[in-house]
Amino acid sequence: MVRMCALHSFKGGTGKTFLAINLSALHAYYGGKACLVDMDFRAPTVITAFNHPEVKYWFNDYLNGLCKPEEVLVDVGKQLDVKGTLKVAFANPSMSAVREMLAKDRKWEAQALKRLLAFKRYLEEEGYDACLIDTSPGFLYSSINAVVASDLAIIVSTMDESDVEGTKRLIKDLYEVFEKKTAVVVNKVMPEPASLSKDLTYVQMDMQKLYDEPVIGVIPCLCDVARLKRSQILALKQPNHWVAQSVKKLLTYLIAFNP
Repeated sequence: MVRMCALHSFKGGTGKTFLAINLSALHAYYGGKACLVDMDFRAPTVITAFNHPEVKYWFNDYLNGLCKPEEVLVDVGKQLDVKGTLKVAFANPSMSAVREMLAKDRKWEAQALKRLLAFKRYLEEEGYDACLIDTSPGFLYSSINAVVASDLAIIVSTMDESDVEGTKRLIKDLYEVFEKKTAVVVNKVMPEPASLSKDLTYVQMDMQKLYDEPVIGVIPCLCDVARLKRSQILALKQPNHWVAQSVKKLLTYLIAFNP
């Protein structure tokens, strides 16, 4: 059974795209059959992580009913030299495509949800283990569709006060309404370097008190990670890095998750 997971956030800049890319790549590295879908139609950037491969059909095209599920998937496994499979459905990064997707009405979004569910059924039939969806932040219809279609929603938050309050609203106004299984990852935490592990443990305990959903990871903000190009997938390039190890723990949670 494919585990479909939407990575979502209240606001932009939390690092959800970084996590979606690294989680899917790491899953394929260990031999899994993974799919990564870019549904951040407001700011599609997943394609930059894979050196802009040739794309015949975008995920926009699939949701518009212009192609089949298999036609939208681009195999990037050989590029990354992984043991398993990683195929990506890219969102069209052109400004005209961004404007078009943001102008879609509710009727179109209802049809898009049906096509997204059909895409999930296709992945199950093809034996995929996991599908990671990178979404737009906030309450956009496309992001709501991704959350509804997924088995698990992971909210990527920071410790910023406005982000914490916004994440609480996401949980109350969206996830609880749809009775969606939810977990929280707190990213870009700035602990003292000399006591990194201890500080992150305390942060996780403190953040758990703020949310009704489990906090499954706390990831530090480290300068060397911020300097990385998106095409330098940390989990593969530096597997012993602290942040890469944090991603590995999140992957363990995802694999063990029972829809």
